[in-house]
Amino acid sequence: MNKSMTENPYIRLFIQYSLPLMVIGIISRVFPFFDFLYYLVPVILSIYILLALLLKLHKQLNINLILIVFSFPLYCIITVLWSLYPQITLLRSIYLIFMYAGILSAVFLYKNFFSEKGIGFLAPANLLIIAFSLFSLITNIPANSWTGGNGIGFIGFAGHQNTLAAALLFTLPGIIALGIGHSAKSQAPGVINIPTVELPHFLTVRILRLASFVLLLACNILLLFLTYSRASILALAVGIITYLLIAKSKKILLMLFSLTAVILVLYIASSPINHAINQYLNKDGGSLLGRRMILLEPSLEAAKSGGVIGFGYGVSAPDIKTPILTGSHYENGRYIREKGNSVLAMIEETGIIGLLLFLLPVFYIALKLFRSPNSLFTDHRKLITAALAAMLVHAQFEGWWVGVGSVSLPLFLIILFTLITSEKNNDVISNFRERSG
Repeated sequence: MNKSMTENPYIRLFIQYSLPLMVIGIISRVFPFFDFLYYLVPVILSIYILLALLLKLHKQLNINLILIVFSFPLYCIITVLWSLYPQITLLRSIYLIFMYAGILSAVFLYKNFFSEKGIGFLAPANLLIIAFSLFSLITNIPANSWTGGNGIGFIGFAGHQNTLAAALLFTLPGIIALGIGHSAKSQAPGVINIPTVELPHFLTVRILRLASFVLLLACNILLLFLTYSRASILALAVGIITYLLIAKSKKILLMLFSLTAVILVLYIASSPINHAINQYLNKDGGSLLGRRMILLEPSLEAAKSGGVIGFGYGVSAPDIKTPILTGSHYENGRYIREKGNSVLAMIEETGIIGLLLFLLPVFYIALKLFRSPNSLFTDHRKLITAALAAMLVHAQFEGWWVGVGSVSLPLFLIILFTLITSEKNNDVISNFRERSG
């Protein structure tokens, strides 16, 4: 281990700022006018892999962790053997392995140098999304900010309402992490809460921080609801409930349950409220699951055909089609179908084997929590666990588990790998610090 490299200030600065920049590059795909920033992502991932090799992190990683993380992308390469489009499967599988390696290296290095910041590196991307969206909301620029994409809802500068909502949902934990960090600092040993009369500036700063945090949360929630993305709203609700359950916030859970009960009673008893809720849930027309079933029915048939081993990573069942307006299309003679559900999409492309291998890290985390439920639950780990739960729910309404170039998959991997390397007294982390110190 080269100790001088771990103490190099330029390496430290790169790690500090490159991960937030990479997240911005990932979410840039939401906004067509600056999606060229996505080209930064593979460059930054390459540098992280290089740093990991120079620091010899591969010698310190637990072999079980390596097997758990890389079983799925390695299996994807094997699907080349029976893929309907071997070249497509090979290229996508290689990029997937590259993404896994780069993100794991990025998360591992960031956690070692800046573990106290949690997932605050997601915050700049969220702020950027909020800024673009509020500008569009206020100015009504572009002209199709409410009518673009498929369906109804606010789209702003994004390519689609659902991708805008997903980007908000997946980067919102960064804002909450910053709030947790500021709260921890204000309550840290040695910090004295001086009365307002003696030091009003201190209190003013805390009030401004709290007001900014509340305002940002309100903007995120408002924009999520304006997108009409029901999957993202449901996922947010699941994430909040998961966090409250982990934190054992019985009073708040009771309040939420009571509020839900009141809304349910009003929904049943009041025609105007019933109509308003139905109008929102049904997107001003059709039935609650009408649009989704257009995608789910063919995806279910395709998953049945994919069976145990699938058609090959990145390949859609060729004879199962959906309407053009769903986003399905031909690309260089290859049919690409919008799939609407990540589990079904994963089985279609990689089979049941691929699905189980993809979820192996999630099973590993669940097993750790079952065996030692208190071991992961610092405030930051509670948040990351809740974020993972929200993402898993969201994936049941979108097919991004197989979207190697999507916005959602790399953000999901960042959260997943952050949590899987966040165990108390984690051997990987402790070995790195011992050898570099």
